[in-house]
Formats: sequence, C-alpha cells, structure tokens
Amino acid sequence: MDSFLYTFENFPISLMYIILSVLMFMEYITPFVPGDTFLAFSAYLAGIGILSPGVTFLMAIIANILGFSTIYYVAHRWGKYFLEKRNFKFLPYEKIQKTEFYFKKYGYWLILINRFLPGTRFFITLTAGLCKMNFRISLFLNTLSVALWSGLLLGLGLFVGKNWEQIKVILSRYNLYVTLGIIAVITALFIYKLTRKKKTGVQT
Repeated sequence: MDSFLYTFENFPISLMYIILSVLMFMEYITPFVPGDTFLAFSAYLAGIGILSPGVTFLMAIIANILGFSTIYYVAHRWGKYFLEKRNFKFLPYEKIQKTEFYFKKYGYWLILINRFLPGTRFFITLTAGLCKMNFRISLFLNTLSVALWSGLLLGLGLFVGKNWEQIKVILSRYNLYVTLGIIAVITALFIYKLTRKKKTGVQT
C-alpha cells in the first residue's frame, strides 16, 4: 500500500483528485476499499502543499454523496425483493423484520456516526435503503458525518504536516480501538440476550 501511495504522490494533481473521488465512491460499493487511507494520505499531501485542502474536502463530500445515494437507491428499490426471492436460510424474514425495527429506532444515529466507524459504511447505507429510511434526512446526516470526518483528517494533515508516518500511526490506532469497541459492544449485547433467554427459560 505504501509503495502505491508514494507513486500516487507523483501523479498529476487532477488525476489525484479523480482517484481519491473514485476510491471514496467505491468504499460504499465494497467495504474492502481503503478510502480512509487515501483520504488521510490526501490530507498529508494537502499538509505539505501539493493538494488544496478545500478541493480535497469538496471532492470527498461529492464522492460520498454519490456513493451513499447509489447504494441507498439500489437497496431501497430492489433490496427486499432480492432477499425475499432468494430466501436466505441465515436471514429469515423474521430477522429482516427485527433488523428493520431496530434500525428504524437507532438508524439515524448510526448514519450520523458511520464515517467514524471503520468498515461499516457499506452495511449501514445498505440497511438504510432496505429499511426505507427517509432519504433526505439520511443523506443530510451522512453528509454531515463525511464533512466532520474529512475535516478532522484534513486538519490532522495540516497540523502534522510532513510526517505521513505519524498520520498513519494515528489512523491505525484509531481504527483498532474503534473496531475493538464495536466487538466489545456486540459481545456484550450477545451475552445480555443469552442470559435473558436463559432467565426466561428458567421462569417458564
């Protein structure tokens, strides 16, 4: 990855903006695209004066709006039909209904913080479309999340300046801690549900 990033640094500036935009768009299509790494590297390039912070910020916003809107529309239009037609054994209709219930309750909060949760963008956006959340509200919250996250990374790039390794370490640690936090929350919820089921079984 580092070798490509340093090659990326030598591309024409217009091509850098295009690649950044495409990668940030693709991050919504598949969770395996390292969009944040490229945004952080672009922040570093802005910090050393190669890229414009304003243009980088704007391209990030536009790419994210397009990515979010595309996945939301596809999921909203065909998501439920696809799931019901395929009838996946691991995802019965009851689970879909339960997911929809909880997402409609807490989904807007998840959309608001989705840019701060590594690897979740695709799934949160897909679920927002499947659950037919209000598009305008969802898009506004996602754009706000993108603006805050992109502004934070660009601010970090401008503050740290020439030290790309330091930016990389900060981002890596952040992703690790947040991922561990997500795993801890999921584990706690699983244990809570398990103990609750056992208590209900004992009472009956």
